[in-house]
This record gives sequence, C-alpha cells and structure tokens, in this order.
Amino acid sequence: MIKAMSWFYLALLAPLLYAIVNLIDDNLLNFVYKSPYLATVSAGFYGALPLLSRFFLPSHKLPTNLAFLAVFGGVLTLTYIFFYFKSLQVETPSVVVALFGLAPATIPILAHFFVHEHLTALEILGFLIVLSASLGLAVDNIHEFKFSKALWPMIIAVIFMDAATLMTKYDYQRADFYSVYLYFSAGMAIGGIFFWLIKMKENKRGLISILPKIKKLLPILIAAEIIAVTAELTLNLAISRGPVSLVKVIEGIQPMYVLLIALILYPFRPKFFREAESGHIIRKFILMAIIIAGLTIIGLASQA
Repeated sequence: MIKAMSWFYLALLAPLLYAIVNLIDDNLLNFVYKSPYLATVSAGFYGALPLLSRFFLPSHKLPTNLAFLAVFGGVLTLTYIFFYFKSLQVETPSVVVALFGLAPATIPILAHFFVHEHLTALEILGFLIVLSASLGLAVDNIHEFKFSKALWPMIIAVIFMDAATLMTKYDYQRADFYSVYLYFSAGMAIGGIFFWLIKMKENKRGLISILPKIKKLLPILIAAEIIAVTAELTLNLAISRGPVSLVKVIEGIQPMYVLLIALILYPFRPKFFREAESGHIIRKFILMAIIIAGLTIIGLASQA
C-alpha cells in the first residue's frame, strides 16, 4: 500500500517545497538578483548539480528520442521558470501561484492525447473538487488577473510547464527514473547557459554586484537552490510514479502552503511575508479545506 501511494505523498510534498521556494524567490528577485535572467541562470546552475552524481552512481544511456525529450524537457522547465520570475517582477507570489492553477486545467486534455491516461471515477471526482477550489482561490484576485502584467508571462509559463511535464512523463514510462533525470538536468544546464548568453552583460553586472555580499548571501542562496532542486526532483519522481494529470492537480494546494507559511512567519519578519496582509483569509481557508477533501478522495482512489 505504501509503495502504491508513494506518488501521492511525493505529490503533496512537492508543492510545499515549491511554496517555500516561491516566498524565497520573491525576496531574492527583489533584493539580490534584481533580474529574471540572472535568477533563471542561477536556477539552471543548481538544476544541473545532479549531474555530479554520475561520478558515483551508474546510469544507462537512453535511446536518442528519449534522451532528446528529457533534455528538451529540462530546457522547457528552465524556460517556464524564467517566465515565472518575469511574473514575480510585477505581481505578488500568491497571485502568481494562483495563476499556476491554469496548469491542472490543461494537463488532463494533453495527457489524454499524448500519454493515454485513464482515470477512475473517484479520481475524476477528486480532480474536479481540487480544480474547482483552486479556481476559487484564483477568483479572489480576478480583477488583478484581468489587468495584471503577470497574466501573459504566466500563460506562457504554464504552456512550457505542461509540455515539459508530458515529455518527462513519456520518458519515465519507458526508462528508469535516474537516467532520465540526468538528461533532464543536462537540459537545465543548457537552458542556464542560454539565459546567461542572451543577457550576458546584464548578468555580469548583476553577478558583480552580488559578489561583495556573497559571504552573507551564500548560505541563503545555497539553501534556496537546494530546496528548489529538491522540489523539482520530488515533482519529477511523483510524475514518474503517478498519473501526470493528478500530480499536476495536487499542485493546486500550493497557494494554501504559501498563505500558511506567510501567516506563521509574518509576525517575525513582516517585510518578507507580505502575503499575510492579503484579505479574505477565512474564505481562502474554506477553499483550502475543500482542496484537502478532494485530495483525500484521490488518496482513497489510489488505495483501491
């Protein structure tokens, strides 16, 4: 039973880690990187670190088509990360995370045509409950969505994220996780190099401004990227073991994590947790409870 449910627990853990990353990213972008390009380059560098494990652990060479998909999936992942940072430049993390709710709405259709997934009735019910509640969280900021400059960057980010998810899922169904993930990490490295080159002068200036403060910032940067890499690894592992559409729907719990973390830590560091100042807290928690109910149904269906 535990083995069968492992994807579900991994899928719950991934958005928690990403929520922490969202809050850290918001502050790093505003106070450290000050550029979505340099922030993306940093994500690509740390995303490539799993490649170092190749010196200690054996892996298998993938067929050319699977290798290409895994590498391209890594490149697309870093591309959606770039548009995510672009969105954070103009919006708060809660709005950006809520806009990510567009992904669960589009993934099932794509998964049906490209991955041929079939869902049980209970899983579909849980899917609809989680999706509806996630959209309810987004409705809280509907006017901002209409006028926000973050809307189009996030739509582009969702498209790239969906494509990367389906590509990696296709590979995970046909090869072992570790080998695929190494190629995926190589794609992250290629993406990092690309975003460094297209804004090289700007990235150099940003890096030079960070260097004098590197001793103070290094522990924060390392911790942030370790959490980000762990989140990415956890999500990929969940996708490799479970239905891709359900894994993406469970990511809809991420706004709840963002709000809860902000509420808990706001009294200690209000400057860094502005999410706690947003309104309609009770309404949001009701929708979060509905999300948990939907996740419970998905969990019960997975045990059947």
